[in-house]
Amino acid sequence: METVVETAPAETSEDGVVESRRDGQNKFTLAPGDSLEGKLIYSGSVNVQGRAEGEFRVSGNFEVATGASVKALIDGTNVTIRGDAEGTLTARDKLTLGKSGKFNGDVTVKRLQIEDGASLNGHVRMGSFEQSSSS
Repeated sequence: METVVETAPAETSEDGVVESRRDGQNKFTLAPGDSLEGKLIYSGSVNVQGRAEGEFRVSGNFEVATGASVKALIDGTNVTIRGDAEGTLTARDKLTLGKSGKFNGDVTVKRLQIEDGASLNGHVRMGSFEQSSSS
């Protein structure tokens, strides 16, 4: 069974969902010990501190915190990985692999920053992103 969550900017939080606004932008946090499996299309930023698997497309930033685990297709403006992640990743602006970050899979990115101690295994494609009018 596939779970699809689509959200638009909202002023209030729903039960069971940690959502906050910072600088006028929505932020979704998956807490340590929590897990999410499915498809998330989100207008804002996502911070994964637990386990996530599936497809995650966000208009803002996507962060995998230290100790977190993600197996997914990830698409975000800036992606920061400090935990473990694998799959297919698109960072429309910048991918940052923190010193404790590990990523296995294919990466498409405009800019890339890898801190000492980080691990990246897979194919990397770098360049500018052109907006298509057919989106």
